[in-house]
Amino acid sequence: MLTNKEKTIFFIGQIAGNAYYTVAFNGVLTLFLLKIGVKEGLLGFLSIIPFIVGIGSFVLIGWVGRNFTRILRPNSCILVGLAFALLPLFLLTEKIGFVNSIIYYSVFVFLYWTSSQISTLAWFPVVQVWVSEEERGRFFGILRFTSTIVGFGFLRLTSYMLGAEPSYVQFFNVMLAVTVFSIIWPVSYFYVSMPPSSFEETKHEKTLGIFREIFSERERKLYFVFYFIWNLISYILAPFVVPFYKTVLNLPSSFCVFLNSISILGMGGLAFIWGKVNDFRGSRFVLVFSFLLGMLYCFLIAHIHLFPAEGVEKALIFITLIGGIAGGGQLMGDTTRRFLIAPEKNRVAFFSYLVIFGGQLPALIVPPVSGNFIENHKNLYLGGYGIYNLLFLFIGICHIILVAMVLKMKPIKERPVGEIFKDVITENLIKLRDLIASPP
Repeated sequence: MLTNKEKTIFFIGQIAGNAYYTVAFNGVLTLFLLKIGVKEGLLGFLSIIPFIVGIGSFVLIGWVGRNFTRILRPNSCILVGLAFALLPLFLLTEKIGFVNSIIYYSVFVFLYWTSSQISTLAWFPVVQVWVSEEERGRFFGILRFTSTIVGFGFLRLTSYMLGAEPSYVQFFNVMLAVTVFSIIWPVSYFYVSMPPSSFEETKHEKTLGIFREIFSERERKLYFVFYFIWNLISYILAPFVVPFYKTVLNLPSSFCVFLNSISILGMGGLAFIWGKVNDFRGSRFVLVFSFLLGMLYCFLIAHIHLFPAEGVEKALIFITLIGGIAGGGQLMGDTTRRFLIAPEKNRVAFFSYLVIFGGQLPALIVPPVSGNFIENHKNLYLGGYGIYNLLFLFIGICHIILVAMVLKMKPIKERPVGEIFKDVITENLIKLRDLIASPP
């Protein structure tokens, strides 16, 4: 377990690391790719590089399991070094041309996500040792809330620095600022006590055998299928939301980044509340409620073309905030649920297989297909609904499947979802009755 001082240092480091990811991979690099002329088809292929790395990283699972207490420190240094190595691209892209810029970017993403994947595989088992089960909801809630506030601040600064149509120098300045800030991340790990090596998994078993063993249990198997379908649905449009803002709604680059900052604010602004709800009501309740909110987000943004032109930006702020709140709940419920169902043996393998085959495999499959489909059907309209609108509607409908799957999950140290909803409704009806009987 971490001491209070170590928790503070760990929090600060995670915030710095998350700030880089938040700025770089929540709009800025996508806007840069759009500026140099990348279309949806190529963008779809570029977006799967991290997931190609992810699928290939299954060969590292055994190695991470035997070394996860020693990985985080050096790996964080490598990640920050790679972030600095990206910076020259923004100043050289006009000189080296489109093809070389894409190669430069692709090599960076491949190396960055290889190192990031190793860090992710090691992070979950380390934190499981660091944080006791009864305080995980609160722990992750506070961490996500704090990271969100800082990330939101950086995105607002980014929006201001980029302007409506940013130059390459403006992209460089934004990435330089957040890269320098991220140095705090590796430094923090040197002031935090890593778990002893006795927690590491010394035995190496065959990959397929472990996979079958772990996911033969009903709850883990059900969650794996749920997680796979969730990511399959999500990545139909996830890499193309910024192109939708920029190329279909014709929004300024600064406002595209601003919308992403609103989404991040929604995800983390209520993280503490999501964490408390998770601790007292259970992860299933959080997942069900947040996916219902996600369905509302999809249906609202699918109808954005029906809003008056002068009200589109205000509507998008409101809709994006709902989407962010939904995403925050989904991440909170997902994180705590996977900890609850993790086996005592082969924990690293469980977390790794869930991430790689449940999350990254579907993310690898979908974007190239949907990217080419979107690019080839840009002029498709059905009753005023363009291709993006139709896909948002489809994703919203698919949320019904996800909610149904969550309801099939058994409570693990949790009350049944139906009972929870019944109590919540009853409590509110009683409050309403009291208010009517005794108005203020």
